[in-house]
Amino acid sequence: MFEPLMKFIKESAPSTDFFCFQEVFDSDKRVDLAPEFAGFRSDIFKDLKRGLAGFDGSLALTNVLNIGGIKVDVGLAIFSKKGIEIDSEGDLIVYVNDLEEKPLERIKNLQYFRFVHGGKKITLCNFHGAAYPWNKLDSDGRLGQSRQIAEFLTLEKGEKILGGDFNLMPQTESVKIIESAGMKDLIKSFNIASTRSDLNYEKYKSSKVQLHFADYVFTSPGIDVRSFEVPRLNISDHLPLILQFD
Repeated sequence: MFEPLMKFIKESAPSTDFFCFQEVFDSDKRVDLAPEFAGFRSDIFKDLKRGLAGFDGSLALTNVLNIGGIKVDVGLAIFSKKGIEIDSEGDLIVYVNDLEEKPLERIKNLQYFRFVHGGKKITLCNFHGAAYPWNKLDSDGRLGQSRQIAEFLTLEKGEKILGGDFNLMPQTESVKIIESAGMKDLIKSFNIASTRSDLNYEKYKSSKVQLHFADYVFTSPGIDVRSFEVPRLNISDHLPLILQFD
């Protein structure tokens, strides 16, 4: 939902220090991504940069598509407000499935920014987990990616924030593995009833099972959470996750 999304982003920008996005496409020329990615904008990274002129954006590449001879990069993106000093940034691969038919599902990475806030070292992580199987329950791949994320967080110095679309249900062992790294699940702590928008429920209205969760924010004990909200806005099939901390 491009126009509502951009409106939300521009309205939120003055009170936001970091934006984290998943499934971000970037190309030199806009190309038609139908049928597999119908409705996706092949150069939305540039749209985001124009809409967030007061921010610096970084794309952590996961895949490269070739659409009619045009290269389309796909990845995770973090935008940080200009003036915030980023000590370092990067990403690491946490999931590989060379047998997967869908190109965007073959590799999953974890994007991170390291910075200092209030005298504390903080690592901010952005993630988009494996989409299959559709039931969002545990699989070998999902368990493996959670273990790698937990290992990375355990080794990071200072405090940690991890958020994104994990494609997981709350009761999974994959979620518990991340919690075992000393991370607090804010979806559970704040009794969030769903992270999926009305657009998602309309799309899958014929489904016998409605999956109300996919997205999470986890924080380490030293993150002083002021508020956590998941407003019901139809700007995507996922709802935005908004964290404020001191």
